[in-house]
Parts: sequence; C-alpha cells; structure tokens
Amino acid sequence: MRAAKQSAGGGRQAQAAREAALQMVYALEIGGQDAAQIEKWFVEAHPLAPPVRERAGALLDSVVRHQEQIVELIRRHSKRWKLERISLVDRSLLKLGIAEFLAPAGASAREVIMAGRDLCLKYSHPDAQEFGQNVLEAILNDLQKAEPKAAAHAQ
Repeated sequence: MRAAKQSAGGGRQAQAAREAALQMVYALEIGGQDAAQIEKWFVEAHPLAPPVRERAGALLDSVVRHQEQIVELIRRHSKRWKLERISLVDRSLLKLGIAEFLAPAGASAREVIMAGRDLCLKYSHPDAQEFGQNVLEAILNDLQKAEPKAAAHAQ
C-alpha cells in the first residue's frame, strides 16, 4: 500500500483524484475484480496526471485497507438504513469520505465533507446529500472521540 503524497485539502487535482477514486470504489463495490485490477484498468482507460493518479490510488488503498472499519462505521451511523439498502453510489461516496478521514496527511474534515457533497450532487440523487453529510459528520465525531490525536488533522 502506498502512502498519500499529497497536499491536504482541495483544488482541481484533489477533486479529480476523488472522482477517479470514487469510480474505482464503485467498481470495487460491483465486484468481480480486486482493487489492483480495477486501478490498472482505470488508469489505462482514463489517463491521469501523476499527482492525480497517486492521490486516487492512495484513496483507493485507504478504502481497501480500512474496509472492515469503514463498513462497521457506516452500519453504526446510518440509522434505520441497512448497508445493503444504501445505493452503490452513496455507499461508495461514504466509503471514500471515511477512507479520507482515516488516511494519513489527509484533507481537513470540512474539505472532505464539502468534497463529498459536491460529488453527491454530481453523481447521486440530490436528496442523498443531506444523508451523506449527516452520516460523515457523525462518523467524524465518533473518530475524534476514539482517537483525538489521529483525528486532529480533521479539524
């Protein structure tokens, strides 16, 4: 697994990396291939600038590395929603946001939540935006209570 060599925060490259990572996480959700196969296919089909490719790959790695924890956090905080009932797009968006919270040297919590909102507006149903934001904020609060030092960058 690679470490994210990225400047925390946003910008066009960060958003492009999140979009690429979202598409790869979605493909992972559909199943049939592992993350390495998906990333190889995606990069061949969608040439990316090296920093975008590296960041997207690091986000995908974070989703894979923290898969069990991410699923458990979604289950715990998506009250009255079974994981299986959350659309693949929305589940992928949540996984990506949580993975970014957990990634070393990641973006601030505000940046992750705002980026998630933007991606939701672009790829999901408008009503899902509030749900996703609420779930991410609840998970962030949970992570900050559990590990204040690890979540300090999320302030």
